[in-house]
This record gives sequence, C-alpha cells and structure tokens, in this order.
Amino acid sequence: MEQNISEALLFKGLSELLHKKTIDKLSVTDIIKASGVSRATFYRYYTDKYDLLNSNYKKILENTLFRFDEGIPWRDTQYQLYQELKDNLKLFQNAIRSSDVNSLKNYIFTISMDFFLGVLKKNKVDIHDWKVRKKIEACVYGNLEITVIWILEGAEEPIKDLMEVMNAVLPSEFRRYFIPDEQENGDRYSLCSDDCCFV
Repeated sequence: MEQNISEALLFKGLSELLHKKTIDKLSVTDIIKASGVSRATFYRYYTDKYDLLNSNYKKILENTLFRFDEGIPWRDTQYQLYQELKDNLKLFQNAIRSSDVNSLKNYIFTISMDFFLGVLKKNKVDIHDWKVRKKIEACVYGNLEITVIWILEGAEEPIKDLMEVMNAVLPSEFRRYFIPDEQENGDRYSLCSDDCCFV
C-alpha cells in the first residue's frame, strides 16, 4: 500500500515536471521536491529518473496493449495505447527527447521486442531463428521511429492513419497472430485502424 502511494506520488511529480522540461533536464531532486517523497523512498523503488519513467510506461502498457494477452482485440489495445500517448502529448514529447542509454525510447524498443517475440513464441514460431528476429526487429524499430515523429510533431495525424501505416510493415507471415481473420473482415475502422508493432 505504502509503495503504491509513493510510486503514484513520484509519477505525479514527474508528470508535472515533464509538462515543462525534458527528462534529461530533470534531476531526482526536482522529482522528489515535486512529489513530496523522500530521497530514500525514491531510491527504494527506482534506480534513477529513467527507471521511474519506464516503470510507469510499463503500467500504461499493462492497461492497454498488454491486455491483448487477456483476449482483448489487438486493434482495441493498440488504439487505447495511442490514445493515451495523444492525451498526454506534452508529457510524452518531453519524455521521448532523451539521448540517455536508459531513455524511454530505448526501453520501448526492448519491451516491444519482448512482447512481440512472446506472442510469436506462444504461437510456436521459432523466435531464435535469425530471420524471424530481424523481421520483428525491423518492424518494431521502424514503427518506434514513426511513433516518435508522430509524437514530436504533435500527434496531428489520426490514430487510425498512424496504425494503418504501421501495419504495412508487420510481416505478413505473423499477421494472423495479431489480427485474426474475423478482424480482417467487415469495418476495419470500427474502433481504430489496422495494427502495428510499436508498444
């Protein structure tokens, strides 16, 4: 309980600061002052400001994209994730602008690879095959770059258009694991558009 409260306060403080400055320009001192949590408490749960940011991004994924593992349709989980990014645009614009090795962008790439390879593994695809890994890596990397551009340019293009572009690079042999046949039929944009590889 105490951990949940402290984590919520820390992320609230970080969120407020990210509406004003990029993550690289913030310090742990700034975050603990904004959150009202002690330095000891901060380091009890996080190694640095990037760990705090990345941990909270993972919580967003757990409420959106990762719900695909619970049987929620892929397009729905994708749309929810992009809507979350768009609803918190200034925060994500300042969070994604980082050159640090522990940056959100690097974290997204790593967690996206794990997620997509996990889906393929569940479907008995040999994820150790070099071609399989490189196809997913290319898909994830390309879609991450497009998403970063979309965020930095103000998320002006509709989410369904963004997702349609991203879906174009999803390797055709893996589509069926993310977009079942029944989603391919009928109104493709009832909630959102086609799917992509970015998480």
